[in-house]
Amino acid sequence: MQDSAVCPYFDHDEDVCDVGCGYISSHDASMIIKFCSCQYQDCQKYRELADRIQLPDPALPLTPPTPAGPVNHLDHLPVLGLFSYSITTACYALDKLPTFSFNLHLLAIILMLGAVGQISAGLNALKSRPLRAIAFTGFGLFWLSILALDILPRAGYGTVPGAVPMTGYFAMWGFFSLIICQGFDQLTRTCQTVFSMLTAFLLMLAMAHAAGSTAILHGSALVGLTSSLPGLYLGLRYVGGEALSLIQPEVIKSGKIRS
Repeated sequence: MQDSAVCPYFDHDEDVCDVGCGYISSHDASMIIKFCSCQYQDCQKYRELADRIQLPDPALPLTPPTPAGPVNHLDHLPVLGLFSYSITTACYALDKLPTFSFNLHLLAIILMLGAVGQISAGLNALKSRPLRAIAFTGFGLFWLSILALDILPRAGYGTVPGAVPMTGYFAMWGFFSLIICQGFDQLTRTCQTVFSMLTAFLLMLAMAHAAGSTAILHGSALVGLTSSLPGLYLGLRYVGGEALSLIQPEVIKSGKIRS
């Protein structure tokens, strides 16, 4: 096989294309056989990267262009959307556990702010990654609906829906999340993991309402907490990196660290 027949974006990282990096899954093998090694011009990921990253001299290694200002990682990795999702999911899941009780008004504020963050992340990705835009915008609206259907009625504003409507509602959103998980080409592996666990969380909530089982409800809460961990880690790492990049130049200028 000649190098010219191999996709120039093959075997890089998640900012470019992670197919071929590290462990090769069955999806990676299928993509390599179908596109990477022969017809990469037909690959949706290739067309997207070709619009976003200028190809250098073929003899040189592929590196993303270096911007003049500070790099905005939100353009490449859905930090804002995942972090907002994780905050809302973690708080809602904790509210379902008997060992932790949220103030409903505080929980309503958290869900509203998290939903706004997810919708903002979705609208930001609308042109470059439509599937990511649909996922984050859709689940931002989902949390707003949970606010209206579950949180506010429990706080005394309206009537709590019955078990059958809530079962159907959570099941519908669970299948929506399952469909989102199939978008391998436009979602990073972190997003795929999160949305897979979100599917289990929503379907278990539907089962808990259908069966009236407290045990299933508590189990679903634990699954929801687990699904929030990748986004929380990613968001905290991003905030820590940004804070360090701001503090380090000041420390160097003060003479405490000599470069």
